[in-house]
Amino acid sequence: MCSLRLWRAEILPQIFKDWRVLLLASVWLGSVAGLFVSAPMLDHLTGIGLLVFVLLTLPRARRETKFLMLGGGLITAVLLMTVAGPADALRGLERSLIFAGLLPTLQMTKAVALRMPSVRISQERLASLPGQAADVGIAIGTTVFGSVLNTGAFALVSAVIKQDATEERRLTAARAAMRGMNISVLWSPFFVGFAVAGTYLPEVELWQIVPFGFFCVCLSIAIALAMFARPFSFGAVRDSLACLGPIAPRLGFAAGTVILVGALTPLSTLGAIIVVMPVLCAIQFQRHPEQVRPVFEETATAMSRMGDDLALIVVAMVVGTAAGEADALIVHVAPLLEGGLPAPVLLASLIGIQLLPAVVGIHPIITGTIFLAALTSLPHGILPLALYEAMLAGWGLGSMISIASLSVVTAGSMFGVRPLVVAIGPNLLYVLVVWAALVPLLSAVHYAFI
Repeated sequence: MCSLRLWRAEILPQIFKDWRVLLLASVWLGSVAGLFVSAPMLDHLTGIGLLVFVLLTLPRARRETKFLMLGGGLITAVLLMTVAGPADALRGLERSLIFAGLLPTLQMTKAVALRMPSVRISQERLASLPGQAADVGIAIGTTVFGSVLNTGAFALVSAVIKQDATEERRLTAARAAMRGMNISVLWSPFFVGFAVAGTYLPEVELWQIVPFGFFCVCLSIAIALAMFARPFSFGAVRDSLACLGPIAPRLGFAAGTVILVGALTPLSTLGAIIVVMPVLCAIQFQRHPEQVRPVFEETATAMSRMGDDLALIVVAMVVGTAAGEADALIVHVAPLLEGGLPAPVLLASLIGIQLLPAVVGIHPIITGTIFLAALTSLPHGILPLALYEAMLAGWGLGSMISIASLSVVTAGSMFGVRPLVVAIGPNLLYVLVVWAALVPLLSAVHYAFI
C-alpha cells in the first residue's frame, strides 16, 4: 500500500487543488463506505453531496446535458405532483451513489493501464498491421482495450493511423473503432451501462452475464467482419488477435478477480469493481511508485470533468426510480403487459427504445433506465439474463449512433473527424443488423432457461 508520506506528498495535493474534485472525492469515499456500512444518514449526506456536485458543475456541462437535465427535472416534477413521492426521488438519488464510486475508480484504472508496457506493445503491434488488416485490428483492438479502458481505447488505437492520412481513411478507422469499443459493453463489467443493468437486475450473477455477453460480442464482431472487412481474411483476424497477446493475461486476471470477489462475497458487481480495482492499482504503485503522481493528476482532472456523466446518471436514476416505483403509474402500465406480450417483443423494445431516440441525441441511459425500471416493477416474466443483455445491447448500440454520446465525441476528436459523420453513416446499418441478430438469440435463451 502507499505510505502515509506518499499520500501527503503526491495524492492529497491533487485532490485539494480543485474544490469540485474534493467534493466528488468525499462522495466517492461515502459511496465506498456505504458498501460495508448500512447507515441511512450516510447515504443521505453522500446523496446530497452528489447532487450538489452535479448542480454546481452544470455551467460547464455540454449543451445536450443541460437540455436532458431540464427535461428530466420537469418529468420528475410531474411525477412528484401526480403519481410519486419525495421518497421515490430520494431513493433514485441514493441509487446513483454507486456510480459516484465507480466512475473515479474506472478513471484511475484507465490511467494505470495506459502506462503498462504490455499495453504499449500491443498498440505498437496494431500500428504495424498492413492495409485492410489495420481496420480489423482497430475493431478487435478497441473491443479488448475498451473492455477495461472504455473510451480510453480510442486514444490508443488512433495512434495506428498515420498523421498524414486522408480524411476518408481517418473516418473509416473511427467507425471501425466505434464498432469495436461500443460492443465491448455486452460483456465487460467496467462500463456504466453494465452497472445500471445490475442495479435493476441484481439476481444476474457475473459468472452468467460475462460468458454470455462475450458470446454476443463474438457474434457482433463476426457481423462487423462480414459487413466491412472485404475481402475477408482469417489471416487478418489471426494477426489482430496476436497483437493483443501481451495484454490478455492482465485483462484476464483483472476480470477474473472481480468475478471471484463478486461470487465469494456479498458485494454486488459494482461493489466488487470498486473494491478490487483500487487494490490492483495499489499493487502497481508498489512496483512503480513513479506512476503515483501522474496517475492521480489524471484521475483528479477527469473527476473535475465528470459533471456530464454523473448528471445523466442522476437524472436517469431519479426519473427511473420515481416512475418504476410509483404505484399509480404501475397501475396504468400493467394493462399493457397483462395480455402477455411475447418475450421477443419486450426484448426488442428494450433495445429499440434506446436506439431510436439516440439518433436525435437522447442518450440511451435516459430511455433505457426508465424502460427497465418500469418493466422490472411489473411481473414481466422475462429471463433476467436475457433482459440484462438486452439493456447492454441497447446501451452499446445506441451510444454508437448518438451525437450526444461521449464515445462518438471522443472518437471524432481522437481521429480528427466530425462526430456527426462518425455517428450517422455505415454504422447505422450495422446497429440495425446487430439488433436484428441479437433479439432471436436473447429470445432463444429466454425460452430455453425460463
